[in-house]
Amino acid sequence: MTALGDHTRSIIALSWSRMLGLPDDDLLGSPARHEITRPDGSAVSFLQLFGHAVISGPAEVLRRARGFEDAALAEERCLLELARRHGEGARSRGASTLLYAEEPPSLGPSALGAISYDQDHVRAVLAESPADDVQISGIAKAPWSAALVSEDSGEAWGAAGREVWSGMLAQLGVLTTPSRRRAGVGLHLGAVAAEEAFVEGLIPQWQAGSQSVGARRIAARLGFTAAGTQTTVVFDQPAFGQPVIDQP
Repeated sequence: MTALGDHTRSIIALSWSRMLGLPDDDLLGSPARHEITRPDGSAVSFLQLFGHAVISGPAEVLRRARGFEDAALAEERCLLELARRHGEGARSRGASTLLYAEEPPSLGPSALGAISYDQDHVRAVLAESPADDVQISGIAKAPWSAALVSEDSGEAWGAAGREVWSGMLAQLGVLTTPSRRRAGVGLHLGAVAAEEAFVEGLIPQWQAGSQSVGARRIAARLGFTAAGTQTTVVFDQPAFGQPVIDQP
């Protein structure tokens, strides 16, 4: 991994500021904690990015959170406990590391198979994968998606999806069918998705769950750099695939 350049950091910070509804330069100045009241009370989110911390949620939760350090609020258990004091039905969407790529991946061609943009292949991967993994990947609702298909059998082994956030970030998701995991399928699909994002002038963003060693390993192989974390608890589960702080 390499350090992110100032220009890349500025774009990432600007994108998140706009999604959060903060002034454009709020996440570029001296590190600070920012509070955003969510009148709808649908979620509580704690974001750490370039030294800044942003907590959003109902006013009651924000008030209670002021007694906690940033490191504590970034923990899934702590944020969930605060949310449950506010109302029943709170459930965690987990904690994740936010990673970004400065340059296109340097991986060469793969002999695993061919990239297909046929949505029947993508749907085949989704059908073969556990429902929780499908939801986490976000591919089912992604406007752009592709699959890796065996040139011999025509079997779809994995899929990648991309959603554009704030017109500048390419939120990537990768999913490998259970029978083909640990074979390099996710790595190849991640490289293709990141490369195409760069072609369209977007900065690839990868969210790796705190318990997902494999996702972090793939991100590292692709040259992604960690820039922050996000922990989220929801009261009324919004549609997957959008940043929680900008959920309809």
